[in-house]
Amino acid sequence: MSMNLDSRMIACLGAVPALVASSALAVPLVTINSKTFDLAQFSGASVTYRTNADGGQVTFDGKLWDNEVGVDLFTLGELASGQFGSDPGDQVSLNNRSTPDWLQLNYGTPQPVLAGAEFVVFEITSSSSGVDLEGTSWKIGFNGGTPVAVNPLDVSHFPGPNGVEDTNMAVLDLADFGLNPGDSISTVYIENIDSGSGTSDPDFIFAGLTNVPAPAPLALLGMGMAGLARRRRA
Repeated sequence: MSMNLDSRMIACLGAVPALVASSALAVPLVTINSKTFDLAQFSGASVTYRTNADGGQVTFDGKLWDNEVGVDLFTLGELASGQFGSDPGDQVSLNNRSTPDWLQLNYGTPQPVLAGAEFVVFEITSSSSGVDLEGTSWKIGFNGGTPVAVNPLDVSHFPGPNGVEDTNMAVLDLADFGLNPGDSISTVYIENIDSGSGTSDPDFIFAGLTNVPAPAPLALLGMGMAGLARRRRA
């Protein structure tokens, strides 16, 4: 049986959705409050921090938060300490006020900054209605650059799903730190700021780049062919 060009194209398109879906399933993506993270960025990553031997007061605590939203084993505390007792050590707290504590996310492979990418930090909040002072009592720097205090305008309140802990969610424009598409990030440094009160001990849970790769060429080809087929039929 012979086929014209349109019917051959439509027949080929039948295989495209399965291939695209298979490719998508292989990408470990998680979406948290409308921000999507490719968890592959944490392959080989680790978190270092100021130790007690250096006068630090960094502590860890097990939380439900990471299990609820699907980032278990990739929270800052887990990348630093593995397990906290029988519960994941997913929260890392910077407690020393007189000499600031710090933590640093060290990527196993430098992460390229894609167009539109942001860096997002989640910090456990004691408030159930809005951003508390602890949520802005810290500074951040990239690739060894001078840390800059987080802008309160970049921080919002994120109610935890199903009763899981609420967080202060900081969404950072990388251009504000001199990082543009084509650059890469190797390290992320976070230090607490003494606010003059007991709120100087932020509790960090998760942070990462919202780098989501563009659709694979096969997916783009499929969408283009589908569009052409629709125009032909019209």
